[in-house]
Amino acid sequence: MANRTSIYIILVLFFLVTGRVNVVAEVFVKKDNVGENQISPQIEWLEVYRWVASDTNVPDRQDVLMLIRYHFGNFERLEKLLRYLDGGKPYAYITQHILPRICKWQATQEPLSVIGLPLLAGTLPTVEIEPKSIVPATVIVEKKEERSSSKTVLALKNNLLYDLALAPNIEIELPIGRRWSLNAEYKCPWWLNSRRSFCYQLLSGGLEMRCWLGNRRNRNRLTGHFLGVYAEGGRYDFQFGGEDGYQGKYYGAAGLTYGYSRQLARHLAIEFSLGVGYLTTEYRKYSLYEGDLIWKTSNQYNFIGPTKAKISLVWLITGRR
Repeated sequence: MANRTSIYIILVLFFLVTGRVNVVAEVFVKKDNVGENQISPQIEWLEVYRWVASDTNVPDRQDVLMLIRYHFGNFERLEKLLRYLDGGKPYAYITQHILPRICKWQATQEPLSVIGLPLLAGTLPTVEIEPKSIVPATVIVEKKEERSSSKTVLALKNNLLYDLALAPNIEIELPIGRRWSLNAEYKCPWWLNSRRSFCYQLLSGGLEMRCWLGNRRNRNRLTGHFLGVYAEGGRYDFQFGGEDGYQGKYYGAAGLTYGYSRQLARHLAIEFSLGVGYLTTEYRKYSLYEGDLIWKTSNQYNFIGPTKAKISLVWLITGRR
């Protein structure tokens, strides 16, 4: 009787133990399935960092790595900055080339179970964030924000070469987008001394359409190299020291320009340019006799070659975006 009772007790304990083990196993299997389907963003961005660091074709790779190090943990902010960086080129490359590789990599990993818990062993890269590496990332972001906070909306200019020739002048340039601009100029020396038979008078104006060369994304407006098409015209009256004078009914010029503008300060630049084209004028030659103008001849003059040169100081007027 005692032996039979002992056998019953052993059987009951056996079924209780085996039943408990099966329940625990089912719970851990369910946890395994959940862990396989959910990938934490920390692991995903660590893999993005590892793949970007090993791929030399990623646009602005160093900037991308610094942004990931500095904003790791704030993934929503990190994604916004990557979309903004260089017009979104690095972000587009990551979504087209890096993320598909990570998905394939995750599909080939076999989780190691320790008492039913899945662990991805040896797959996470070791990333050390040094305090010094954070500083360059902060500087880069601040520079982009500062550059985007203002833009050049107008430029006022003065040609120093005309000033040396005692010809007051002014220019106004209006940017049209990042690559184009319209430049207008006016000069008006008006000097007269009848006693010394001296006359230096000119009324002239012109327009010039400019195309700014190079990558305009990383340059301020109205700076760098440019090509232009210009046209100008006016009237004049020149007589120096009792010699014969020349009074122009009109003059006109048109041609091409090439120039370069270098920014010296936030609101100051210097511009160099040269214009080559066609000039035509109709004039009358005269001399003075007892205070009266004596007309001698009329003629027309045509010229092909350099028609204008500039070394101008430029005042850049900026406004908020």
